[in-house]
Amino acid sequence: MSEPITTQHSPAEKLNFLDTLYDTLFHPIATFRALDEAAPVQPQPLFYALTAVIAISALAPVIQMANVGGDTGGLALGIPLSSIAGVAIWAFMGLTTGLLAYAFTGQAKIRTFLTLSGLATLPWLLMGPVSVLKFGLGPIGAVIAILGALLVWLWSVLLFGLALMVTYRMTVERAMIVLATPFITLLILLGWILGFFGNVRQLVFHL
Repeated sequence: MSEPITTQHSPAEKLNFLDTLYDTLFHPIATFRALDEAAPVQPQPLFYALTAVIAISALAPVIQMANVGGDTGGLALGIPLSSIAGVAIWAFMGLTTGLLAYAFTGQAKIRTFLTLSGLATLPWLLMGPVSVLKFGLGPIGAVIAILGALLVWLWSVLLFGLALMVTYRMTVERAMIVLATPFITLLILLGWILGFFGNVRQLVFHL
């Protein structure tokens, strides 16, 4: 069994926007520990997370247009809609995972987890440069772009898991259980639904 990631005291007043973004990417555990202290009492960390989510969401339609083409005029509507959707998804995932973690630990730290999980999306900012790699490099560029996108996804998932572990003082095993619970629940629900309609079908065809 691994040890839970606990918070070590760091001077929250030293946190600023650019340092927070950089340190989240390259020194995530120490940064998340400092933010774990700052998030409940200062508004800046949550603002940093919201800014990151909006920037990443706004970048998505731009990358899509660059990859598949389209009218640039559509970005005037696509960017705001994508930003709203991104914030909604971030809030839903943060609240859902935070409530599951609360059920496991009894710690109500939704604001802190929203902050850290929002910053965990930062690797997606690299999708812009990654997408550019496939232009002018032919098939090799496409392969590099796919591998780069996979690396960005894995990086973001790792940061999300670290955010959960730091916020709720969890071990790796507990964090994996919390993250797997929604998928297990969906499979159980799907089994119930299929079983119900299977029974209904048998009843209907055997009347």
